[in-house]
Amino acid sequence: MATTEEGTLAHPPVAIRDFQPEDYPAVVDIANLLFPDHTTTVSEERFHDERFDRGGFLRRRSVAVDAATDAVIGELSFKHMPWAFHPQRFGIWIAVHPQRHRQGIGRLLYARLMEELQGRRATTVRTWVQEPKADAVAWLARRGFRELHRSWESRLDVAAFDPLRFAEEAEVPPGIKVVTLADELKEDPERLRQVYEMDNDLAVDVPRVDPFTSPGFGMFRDFVLAGPHALPEAFFLAKDGDAYVGVSNLELVESLPGTINTGFTGVRREYRGRRIAMHLKLRAIDYAKRHGYRWIRTGNSSLNAPMLGINMKLGFVKEIVWITMGKDLSEA
Repeated sequence: MATTEEGTLAHPPVAIRDFQPEDYPAVVDIANLLFPDHTTTVSEERFHDERFDRGGFLRRRSVAVDAATDAVIGELSFKHMPWAFHPQRFGIWIAVHPQRHRQGIGRLLYARLMEELQGRRATTVRTWVQEPKADAVAWLARRGFRELHRSWESRLDVAAFDPLRFAEEAEVPPGIKVVTLADELKEDPERLRQVYEMDNDLAVDVPRVDPFTSPGFGMFRDFVLAGPHALPEAFFLAKDGDAYVGVSNLELVESLPGTINTGFTGVRREYRGRRIAMHLKLRAIDYAKRHGYRWIRTGNSSLNAPMLGINMKLGFVKEIVWITMGKDLSEA
């Protein structure tokens, strides 16, 4: 979430209206100016909005426009969180163009947001902010938000990675076969549902603020097969016989062609301690190296010591902390 500090203008020359499809380029530009290392694209934003609608999850946007020029200078949005769903819990986003900070625009957007959420009887809200953005953290704190969780963002220099250091871990663990989602679906498209079921089982163990909920098979299918981040040939699966027991997948970053993200890595409880996660991560790094990517980016809960340990061993370097902040609206 990006915000603006309180300004001195009691009534900035700004109007707030509902988001229109023609606003996509402007809101994407604002987001990319605020987070140049985490850029998005119009096609990504459209895809996410369409999948939320198709999945029956609520996502609403509004924009702040300059009253004189009608230029979009800010955005607010709120949405259900499919992976932590509750009908009255929402993730929120407020962003103001950097050239219009400290003019009270963020305050107006926040007031509109609270009005919208009150009308929907929201009970809790969540947002995410980078720790170095102290102004944004303070802005949220003044409005009753408190820190709930921290996650490390880490990055691996793929070009500098030396696979010879991990020759032992590069061997497939005994009794395990490693395949890709792309190859599995060529043999039998119905196997995707088994992968989905495993993903749900593994996600329960990931440290998080709110309990995990499944987004539904349709949304899972769309994101892993049809979305702008989808890369089935780099979706690595560990199998014991016909059973899926582990996963580590890579996701495309449309706006940063030299960077690729780790989507999710996990292993079933009864198979942990057999180097399966490490092997899957090495498979992913090998894919990135062979396909010319410079960086692999990942995020891990600060409470997930085992996965943080694997990433540090592989050479991922911790960079920015993301803070999950929340507010209980039922107390308001």
